[in-house]
Formats: sequence, structure tokens, C-alpha cells
Amino acid sequence: MTKETIMFVDDEVNVLHSLQRLFRKEGYEILTCVSGEEALKILEEKDVQVLIADQRMPGMKGTELLKIVKARYPLIIRIILSGFSDVEDIIEAINEGEIYRFLRKPNDLTDLRQIVQRALDQSRVLRKVHDLSEILQDREKTASYKFKTSYAGGMVKVDLNGEDCVISQEQVVGVLKSLLDQTVKDLQLDIIGGILVRQKGRMTLYADIGGGFQLAFELPIEQNNG
Repeated sequence: MTKETIMFVDDEVNVLHSLQRLFRKEGYEILTCVSGEEALKILEEKDVQVLIADQRMPGMKGTELLKIVKARYPLIIRIILSGFSDVEDIIEAINEGEIYRFLRKPNDLTDLRQIVQRALDQSRVLRKVHDLSEILQDREKTASYKFKTSYAGGMVKVDLNGEDCVISQEQVVGVLKSLLDQTVKDLQLDIIGGILVRQKGRMTLYADIGGGFQLAFELPIEQNNG
């Protein structure tokens, strides 16, 4: 099984050594960089699950690095470390979704292993969601029903669309079961809960798949079937 990879970016070498020691026994591959520029070069060749960057670094700030990482490698879970009160930069990064967590040095470092473990849990689900979206988009080409797939805000939405896709009330369960069974089989997803909702001529199945993510299948149904 491939090791999960964590990257630390900090211009203070002693901090990087401390972080390496902290995670030495965890079984992860640890990458260290002293600048944002160095981190971006390594990311061109390495698959990283979690990236933890210091905010105050010469040249590129941590938030600037993570903004670039979000655009180029959206599946990487991004965490910022700061020993200063860079409130405006941090708030902007949080609001724009560029970081997963903001941690203060050194106070939050005692919990860093647990935080990284939760970030890796999030990474595993996020990558499954990404794979799911790609599988569904690929399946659209050969599906008997036309549908479109979108992903935003932690939800993968599969929407049957077009007049020829309107189905009867009796067909709903069969179509939903077929879509859901194949999806679960493809990705070995764990469905931990769900709800079926009918509203304005559409039937939607919301399925929780963990990590704050949700899968939604939305079907247009005939209005004259109750």
C-alpha cells in the first residue's frame, strides 16, 4: 500500500526537524521545504495528501502558496501554521476555501498528529469523491438516461435532465437503486445515511458518504403520477 505523504513548508530548519521527529513513527512519507517556491517544484513530481505551511516566510507567504496549491492541486488538504496574528490573511484564506485549518505555533502543535490524521481522513473521502465524479462523467457517454454530474460544496450531484429523461413514479426506485449500487461498487463507498425527498416534480436521494461529503441523485418524475 502506498504511503500517504505530508509536506511541511517552513523557512526555519529547526521547526522542520521538530515536525519530522513528531511524525517519525507514524508511517507517512514526510517531505520538507524551506520555501513556497521549493514546495511548488516538488509538487510537480510528488503526490501529496496534506500540506502544512508556515505563514511568515521570506518571499512567498504561506497563504499565497496555498492559494496556488488549491488552483493546481485541489485534492491536497491545506493547513496554515502561524506564530503571529496575521488575521486578515488568514480570514481571507479561510473564506476563499484555500485552507482546511489554521493552527497557531506552538500552542496547537501538541495536537498536530490528531489534526493531520483527521485531514488524511478528509483527503481519502475527497479523492473518492473526485474519482466518483470522473466515473459518472465518463458513464454519461453510454448511459441509457442522459444526466449531468457536478461537484460543489462537498456534494456530488447526479442530475437526470432533458424531456426524454422524465420517469414514472414506478421507475424511481429501480433507477436510483441501479445508479447507487453501481456507484458503491465502483468506489467501495460507505453510505452512512440518506434521505429521499420529493419536491416540485423531482425526486432526490441524498446519501451521506462521510467526511462531510454527500452524494445526490436527482430524477425528474412525471407530474401526473400522484
